[in-house]
Amino acid sequence: MFAVQCTIFLDIKYHEAEQGGMSIESIFVSNIMVRDVKTAKESQTVKTVARIMTDNDIGGVVIVKNGDANNPVGIITERDIVRVAGAEQVLTLHMPARDIMTQPIITIDARSSLKDALQQMELNNIRRLPVVDKEKKMIGIITDKDIFRAIMKNQSLAASFCESLMVEYKPVYERLSEFMLGEMPMPGGKPNEDF
Repeated sequence: MFAVQCTIFLDIKYHEAEQGGMSIESIFVSNIMVRDVKTAKESQTVKTVARIMTDNDIGGVVIVKNGDANNPVGIITERDIVRVAGAEQVLTLHMPARDIMTQPIITIDARSSLKDALQQMELNNIRRLPVVDKEKKMIGIITDKDIFRAIMKNQSLAASFCESLMVEYKPVYERLSEFMLGEMPMPGGKPNEDF
């Protein structure tokens, strides 16, 4: 496992942070979530769900009840499909999504912080959280990669991340390190897609 040293970030003085700048505790998930959530109905096939993932270059599709995009009831990720296939269970591409979806779905409130989201992901060993409003209607989705991109783009967020999560949540820190290595251009100008 490779790890990017947070001391690099912490050695630099951040005037923003000293003046109460951004931190992973102060930014709401609604600020960086993806609003265009890809969904499928419970009755749609695994093949349809896999096609949605492929067409949109995503790793998970939220399963909704009766086609109501505001009412998430489960999620299917690439890991779910591999888990079922690897367990030597009967997996047909024509089986309904409800048969392999992970449920109940774990969501996060739009007013929760990025730190709350990372903690929820770590606690439940997941990488994506549908975002819901106060009426529990789905309004977006946030992934660990969305949070990592935001951290990489902002120095005070990087410092905040290192200060608050490095010791407590080593696996999250390791995933950020892997993400950062995967985003580095390799010879030929393409990101390293092995991570």
